[in-house]
Amino acid sequence: MGFYRLRVASLSVGLLGLVSCKGSPGPGIKLQVAESASQHACIKTDKSGFPLAAVLREGTVRLSVLQKQGSSWQFQCDLTAKLPDEHPSIDLGAVDRNQYAFFAELFDPAGQRVLTGALQGKSSVAADGGPGILPMFEVESWNCPASGMVAARGFHSATALPGGEVLIYGGVETGVSAGNAESMGVTDTVELYEPSKAAFQAVTVSGKGPLPRAFHQTAVLSATDTQVKLMVFGGITAPRGRQVLTTPITNAPLRLAPCGEAAPAGAEILTLKSDGAKWTVTSEAVAQTDAAGFAGTAALSQGGLVSIGGSKFTSMPTCSSTIYVDLLKPTAGTAVQKAVAWSGQSGEVYGQTALTAGFLAPSLTPISKRSALAIGGSWPASAAMDPPMTALLLTGIPETPTATAAMGQTLMGVPTAFHTATRIGGALGDSPTYPVDVLLTGGFQMTDSSTPAPGQPPAAASAVRVYSVKDDTSAPTLRAVTPYLPGACGSAQPHYRAASYEAASATASGQRVVIAGGTATQVSGCNDCESSADTSLLCTLSQASVYDSGKNSFRQLPAMAMARFGHQQTLLQDGGILVTGGLTRKAGKTTEATSESEIYNPRAASTATADLDDPVTLSLPAGEQASRVGVDARNPCTHL
Repeated sequence: MGFYRLRVASLSVGLLGLVSCKGSPGPGIKLQVAESASQHACIKTDKSGFPLAAVLREGTVRLSVLQKQGSSWQFQCDLTAKLPDEHPSIDLGAVDRNQYAFFAELFDPAGQRVLTGALQGKSSVAADGGPGILPMFEVESWNCPASGMVAARGFHSATALPGGEVLIYGGVETGVSAGNAESMGVTDTVELYEPSKAAFQAVTVSGKGPLPRAFHQTAVLSATDTQVKLMVFGGITAPRGRQVLTTPITNAPLRLAPCGEAAPAGAEILTLKSDGAKWTVTSEAVAQTDAAGFAGTAALSQGGLVSIGGSKFTSMPTCSSTIYVDLLKPTAGTAVQKAVAWSGQSGEVYGQTALTAGFLAPSLTPISKRSALAIGGSWPASAAMDPPMTALLLTGIPETPTATAAMGQTLMGVPTAFHTATRIGGALGDSPTYPVDVLLTGGFQMTDSSTPAPGQPPAAASAVRVYSVKDDTSAPTLRAVTPYLPGACGSAQPHYRAASYEAASATASGQRVVIAGGTATQVSGCNDCESSADTSLLCTLSQASVYDSGKNSFRQLPAMAMARFGHQQTLLQDGGILVTGGLTRKAGKTTEATSESEIYNPRAASTATADLDDPVTLSLPAGEQASRVGVDARNPCTHL
């Protein structure tokens, strides 16, 4: 259910091709398109965004109506119209607007798909009584939302809510120390991305505010039309305005190390409310005292959160390039050797299990509603041994998380931390449907503490890999994925750059994974930054790539408008991928948090075959999906 419930006697859906259109059928949906990010950054120099512009091009628009059935959407009918001349409408009768969703596609005169968008869970009538807006974005391209983010941030959480909005909380902010533009602290601010407006809005605090934190996870526990309960766990916290991260100049394993008053963060519950006009958030305490920095965390599809590993460490007296917590040293902190989980309407169900292995910044990937796969370097290792790449399967989550092998199972492949991990496949079931494939990319290669080296991504040829889980007891097997031009290095030649602090997300079908951004290899003999002039360990990448599981291929996508790392990617209900924030390097080569966001639309331009990343196609029975091709209406709407 969404947050706004609107019951109307007659729901009229009009298709308007122009801002001012005579003969309008009444309040309806005005199709609009955001400017493409391929020509410019998404925030102007005056810090404003690029407002949506009306669709002015000729073509055929197809509007698909879906109705909510339980937790899923079911296809109802299609309506087609020629723009800019036709303005049909649909009368759905007395309905709950919150139970309907509208997906739009614009096809050019040659029948190619050009734009797509959706309007879900919202009134079709704007606050001023005029038509609402259905934002549309160019396919196979990066696009600009209508506004920038409220606040600049990186390493935040970006959580998709049941109503389609995205909650953005916390993260790293820069310039917290006077005279030091690169000094990094943590923020407690909250904002929301509203897809029906393609814009961001601030969320105000009501009562106790949330902790300042970064590197954490936020997950939905429960939701009604007007309220969402969320669980937050982990990361690092400190009073706002204090420097808590630094870039070491010595041979540290990670490029951002905690320092100063940084401390591992625990759990809290956020209550998000809407009165139809504004959003508020309140923080509530959690009885358990668990805390972990740089743990592996995952949201559960049925509501709740699970976490494994991480580190506990003590604060340092000051922050500098030589004073920081070296997390790989056994003396620097304590490995958290357990898994914890929360579920229930208000996080009241708590489960935990003790482990004999620790993990520093591992991935934790749900492979069913009740099991998740942790992958990372088993830590702490002995002083003269690289942490082995290890997998540990958790079952019985969320109530009673249980490790099938408490020490995990050793894997082939380079041991890494802060890599991305994405499950390949559709919706999660109650139990795994084996084999289950998990795509890993990038990360920092973990080394022993006796011969430390600056934190680096693995070699490009081994940075992209698939781990396949065939049952509950066997160790996952490794399948290498060949990236494009893996042997190249440097800014002169286009190629895949292995990266850490990148972001990845599956498309709507779950069969493709989009990976973007990050910070590249930077060692003697190979400066793999996109600019040869940038020799910083925090150089940023604009590269984007896609893994296609059906072809086991890894190929290049158009680059983002802004190079960044520490950003977040969130799959939207219309099939687009929202990229928010991150750290970037601009004029003067200073590292700063950004408030710029972008949207990648992975929908296909070609209509010769079914677009399996189309949410409408995915709402059809599996046997009928392949037949949704071309421009025509599949089941014409009759309520006209």
